[in-house]
Amino acid sequence: MNQEKQVPLMISIPVEIRTQLRKMAAQRNLEKTNQVTSAAEVAREILLENIGGR
Repeated sequence: MNQEKQVPLMISIPVEIRTQLRKMAAQRNLEKTNQVTSAAEVAREILLENIGGR
C-alpha cells in the first residue's frame, strides 16, 4: 500500500463476515509468524483491491 493519507472508517458487518475475516487473518498469522495480521487489515485490503482499484 502506498503512503497516501489514511482516514479511519467504522462499518458494521454481520457476525459471519467478521468470523471469516478473523479466520483469514489467523491463517496469515500461521503462514507468516514474523508478522501479525488483524481482521481489520484483511478487510482493508479487500476493500482497496475491489473498490480502490489497486
